[in-house]
Amino acid sequence: MNFLCILAQFNNTTPYPITQDGTCGVIVNKSCGNFDCCSTNGYCGGSSDGCQEGYGYCGIIHDGLTIIDSCKREKTLALTFDDGPRPWSSQLLDELKNHSIKATFFVNGHNALDYCIYDYADIIRRIYNEGHQIAHHTWSHPHMAQVSPEEVSYQMHKLEIAFIKILGVVPRFFRPPFGEGINYEALRTYMIEQEYKYFALWDVDTNDFQVLNHDRIRTTVEELVPFNIENALNLGYSFDTVAGCNGIYNRTDWYNVVGKPQQNDSTW
Repeated sequence: MNFLCILAQFNNTTPYPITQDGTCGVIVNKSCGNFDCCSTNGYCGGSSDGCQEGYGYCGIIHDGLTIIDSCKREKTLALTFDDGPRPWSSQLLDELKNHSIKATFFVNGHNALDYCIYDYADIIRRIYNEGHQIAHHTWSHPHMAQVSPEEVSYQMHKLEIAFIKILGVVPRFFRPPFGEGINYEALRTYMIEQEYKYFALWDVDTNDFQVLNHDRIRTTVEELVPFNIENALNLGYSFDTVAGCNGIYNRTDWYNVVGKPQQNDSTW
């Protein structure tokens, strides 16, 4: 099952309690918060399987933002890694390089006390220079549908500044933390104004799917990734970036080039 979906924000007046575990719909009698839709499969988020009326935000608007939650090519898998990088991300890159695999990294700016993107500028540049895809995942990993419009701008712009300093580009792909808020008007408005193109979610229910991992977790790098790669290859899967597995190979669709990489200074 391969599809694209464009969603919009609509009023959500529902008598059903908001789900606490991400399941929703007529079977569990729960609705979605965070401006999400309730898919026909009974899960909250952005899904091209449609929405269950009354259990979430439903509707379509053609505002130029596209939701990608699967691969268009059969037997293709897009490995994605969220919330990094970390020191052991170099080991992950070595593993990917050994198998000639390109992956997609959804990067945060400062999501833990011991982590700041500027401390990992060399790894960010290695990811970029080795042909992997880098995408936006907010500065500090908040629930985006629960923050003010001002905080939306802060979360997006502060990480954009870091990308500009480190790489000279701003990604056009964005993955909201927890997959939430894709229909939040403040977020969509910001993304449109700043020339983003894609929400990148994930889908693990079909034969062509994207695997959500976190390279900030060391065991993911050391154990889970090699296991996933070996098993996927044995099953006849190939790998590509989120963009690539959807036929998006023009780098101007991946990034907005706004300058050149800068040298480390007191603003980092």
